[in-house]
Amino acid sequence: MMRGMKLAVLLIALLAPVTWADTGGLNDKALADQSVEELRGGITDKHPATYMVLAARLFQQGDKQEAVTWFYVGQIRYRAWLKANPDLDPSGDPALFASLMESVGRPLNEYIGGDVDEWVATIDEAIQWHRAHPDGFLGKDDHRSLYASLIAGLEDMRDEIAASKDEIRRQRRENGLENR
Repeated sequence: MMRGMKLAVLLIALLAPVTWADTGGLNDKALADQSVEELRGGITDKHPATYMVLAARLFQQGDKQEAVTWFYVGQIRYRAWLKANPDLDPSGDPALFASLMESVGRPLNEYIGGDVDEWVATIDEAIQWHRAHPDGFLGKDDHRSLYASLIAGLEDMRDEIAASKDEIRRQRRENGLENR
C-alpha cells in the first residue's frame, strides 16, 4: 500500500512539468516537494492533482480519514477539470488522473471500505466541503451543470454503497480484507 503512495508522489514529480504546461503553469515548487501545509495552503486555487497528492501524504502520515476526504474532493474537482477540457493531451492530465486513481485511490478505497458507514459519511463530507469552498482553478459558477452531474453521480455511488453494506462486508471478509 505505501509503495503505491510513493509511486503517486513519483508520478507527480515526473509528470507535473508536462501536465502544467497546458494549465497555466505551477507557480510554487513541485507538488512532490511540498509539505502538507503547503499543499493545503490556497488549495481551492490549485490544480486538482494537489488534492490527490495531499491525500497521499496524509495517508502516509496516518491521517487516513482526512486523506480519504481530500481524495474524494480531488476526484470531484479533477473529473470536472477533465470534462470541462475534453481536448487535453491524453498523455497529460488524463493520464495523470488515471495514475492517481490507481496509485492513490486504490489503497484509500481499500482502507475506507473497511467501515461502510464511515465511507458514506466521508463521501458526504467531501461533497459538503466542495459545495462550501470555491474552485478558483476551474470555477464552479461557470460549470454549475457539470458539477451538479458529478455530484449526483457521487451521491448515487454513496447510496449504492450504503445499500450494499452487508454485501461489501461479506466480500471483504472473503478476500481477507479488514472490516472495522
